[in-house]
Amino acid sequence: MCLVLGTTLTLATERSEGCVVTGVVTDHSGGPIAHAIISIFRDGDEKEVLVTASSDRSGRFTLSRLTPGVYRLLAAARGFQTLISEPTELIAGQTSRMRLMLRPAPDPRVTGVNPVKYQNRRHRGIFNATATTSDTSDPARPGTPLWHGAALIGSTGYDSQVTAEVTPGMEIGAYLRRGWEGQSVTIGGALRYSAGQHRGRLRWQTDQVTADPVLPAPAAPAPGSLFFRHDFQAADAWQLTDRLQVLYGFDYLRVGRSQEEVWRPRLAVHWQPCTAVQVHTALTSDGQAFPAWADLERPLLTDDFPAPPARLALVDERPALARNLRVEAGVAWQMDARTTVKFYAYQDWLDGHPLALDGHISSRLNGRAHGTAILLTRRLQPRLVVTTAYAAGQKAVQMDATGPAAATWMNGTYHHVVAVVAETILSGAETRIQVGYRRAWGNPVHAIDPFTGRLPFTDAGLNLRIVQTLPGWIFLPGQWEAIVEGHNLDERRGEVTGLGAVSGFPHRRTVRGGLRFRF
Repeated sequence: MCLVLGTTLTLATERSEGCVVTGVVTDHSGGPIAHAIISIFRDGDEKEVLVTASSDRSGRFTLSRLTPGVYRLLAAARGFQTLISEPTELIAGQTSRMRLMLRPAPDPRVTGVNPVKYQNRRHRGIFNATATTSDTSDPARPGTPLWHGAALIGSTGYDSQVTAEVTPGMEIGAYLRRGWEGQSVTIGGALRYSAGQHRGRLRWQTDQVTADPVLPAPAAPAPGSLFFRHDFQAADAWQLTDRLQVLYGFDYLRVGRSQEEVWRPRLAVHWQPCTAVQVHTALTSDGQAFPAWADLERPLLTDDFPAPPARLALVDERPALARNLRVEAGVAWQMDARTTVKFYAYQDWLDGHPLALDGHISSRLNGRAHGTAILLTRRLQPRLVVTTAYAAGQKAVQMDATGPAAATWMNGTYHHVVAVVAETILSGAETRIQVGYRRAWGNPVHAIDPFTGRLPFTDAGLNLRIVQTLPGWIFLPGQWEAIVEGHNLDERRGEVTGLGAVSGFPHRRTVRGGLRFRF
């Protein structure tokens, strides 16, 4: 739904010295938007606008004389879609700086929208803005850049990717990955579009993967065979009403040199009965009930360090694809401006899922696994967010082959997984840090991780990611960031899941790093 503000709001009486918000309003290409209306109100109190300002010719604005607290900003301009920011905490004596990007409205003639009423609309979760204490945008081209790219190298291989916004509402991207293990190669591309109430993505990927014969340990691994696996995904997120969104699509996989192919559906329904509650149900093959690509403020290619392609099981000298599906249902409750709770239950259908142990596939799993999970996210400080996650489940699976190593993971049917992730931004240094730790009991076997798409880390043990914004370089345009990431740094051996499991080295420590640019 496309909304444009054409009304003038008055100033409210609740003001005091101490807190200031400054920022810039831009369009999708980074150009400043003049005469945009920016309003601020307390989070949870949409009925009272406290301060209103208009952007100047450079798109810049200032909101002052605010009391400390948690606020939301609304920005609107003729011919653009209205934007609602995420909750932002203002601290006495500090200035918060924001960059607000407005996307073109399909019908720029629509005017006269009340911004206070718009606060209750479902779209506020789609169009977001973030606040930082320093403005790192280029004065000549403020706002979101048109080009994104990354070049990364690590202990498992290297990865390069680039995306570009070719027209308003359409982005394309391509990537290349090469792994040291088996010299695996992955090439792919993606297209994302936004048109009215629809946001969709098309993605294709070709992997050079290794297919291993299923050999029960402790038999010596036999040399694997190389195959090309083709993966195509198509999905569309349709905003039916202000409170109801439906995501639908399909995944198609095929292995070259064979007739093995798999079609898998993708369906999710998100319903927001009130401002603080969201309910969802989903049927997917990867557990992505809330795919990141559906958020237009997120990059098209969201994974800085994507996992290398999973190994395939070789059955009767032919590669066999797994046919795994997950059905889940859950609810998210925003208790207050600082706390969010998510609870969901899931059930997985495993059909030929390869179990990789000690560097080779020792079995294929069939059956069901179900469980429940709860995530508690708490903003302890304006720059510190901590998420605690717990999942408990039960597996009822059968193995195509048995052996001492594989049987070890089948002992006991119940399992528990606990994870804690802390995210912070260091003041003045433009450094973002994510630290996580994960521990499991009961030998869980996950075809689809219980926290996928909800936590930045899904590997066992200690995980770390550091993103450092680099100073402006004279000979390089745009914005540059250095990235360092480590997975399973303490080589935890508590579960078969994550990056190592799908690649055949479940307990290996992985460290990667590289550069990311935007201009």
